[in-house]
Amino acid sequence: MKAALISPTPFLEHIQPFSDYHLILTHKVIYDRAYCDFYAKRSKAGDFIILDNSAVERNARSMPMKNIVLAAVLTKPTVIVMPDYLFDSKRTLKEIENAFRAPSFRFLKRVLPQVQLCAVVQGVDADDWMECFYVLNSRKNGIDILGIPMITSELFGSRCAVLDKIARRITKPVHLFGFWHKQPLGDVLREKAYNFVLGIDTSKPVKLAMQGKTLREWAKVDRDKGFMDRSHNSVNLELLQANCRGFIELCKVQEGGSDELHTL
Repeated sequence: MKAALISPTPFLEHIQPFSDYHLILTHKVIYDRAYCDFYAKRSKAGDFIILDNSAVERNARSMPMKNIVLAAVLTKPTVIVMPDYLFDSKRTLKEIENAFRAPSFRFLKRVLPQVQLCAVVQGVDADDWMECFYVLNSRKNGIDILGIPMITSELFGSRCAVLDKIARRITKPVHLFGFWHKQPLGDVLREKAYNFVLGIDTSKPVKLAMQGKTLREWAKVDRDKGFMDRSHNSVNLELLQANCRGFIELCKVQEGGSDELHTL
C-alpha cells in the first residue's frame, strides 16, 4: 500500500523523497502558487497524483467541478476526485452525474484524456452506504477508482469492517481517504493487507513533527484542522523526515515477513 503525506507548502521538499504517491488539494492548487508548482513538477516527473476536491477542508462541501478542472489543468494529475458530500449518497451520485454533463468536464477530457476518475462512497447509514457502493462499483459507469473516507468507520465501526464487507464484490482499486487523530497506528497493518487498496493519505506524521512528537506518540497528537492553510516558520527536519520515513515503511506490504510497530 502506498502512502500520500499531506503537508503545508514550506515542508514539501523535505517529505518528497519518501513517496511518489500524492494526494493534493484543489483549493491549495488554485490559491497557493508554490504548492501548485511543486506538484506540477512531481506530475512531470511521473509521480502518481490524486487531485482531491477539498470537501473535508470546506466543511463537507466539494469544490465546484470547474475549480477541480482548473486545478487539474494546472497540475496534470493521474486521478481527479469527483464531487462528493459527506454522509449524502443521493447528492453525491447526483453531483457526479452533473459533473459528467458539465462543459468543464468535457474540456478536461479533451485536455487530459487519460486522467482517471475517483468517486467517494457516501451514505447516511451502513445500508445507504452499501447501496452507493454498488452503484459506483459498477464496471461501466466511467469511474475508475473508489474512495473510502475515514468517516465511514462511524457507520461500520471501523474502516477494516468496510473493507471486509466489500472484499468479494470490489471491481475497482480503492484509495483510503484520511487517517484520523484517534485511529490506532496499527490499523495501517490491517488495511494494507487488502490487495485492492492502492494507498492511503494522512497528515498525521507531519502534524506530529510540528508538535515535536514521534510516531510512537501517535495517539497524543493535538487536533489542528487548519494547519494546511496557516503559515509555518520551522519544524525539526530530522523528526519530520523520521516520521515520514517510518509511516511509509509501515504501509509497505512485506513479503514473507512480519510488521513490527515497535521498530518505529
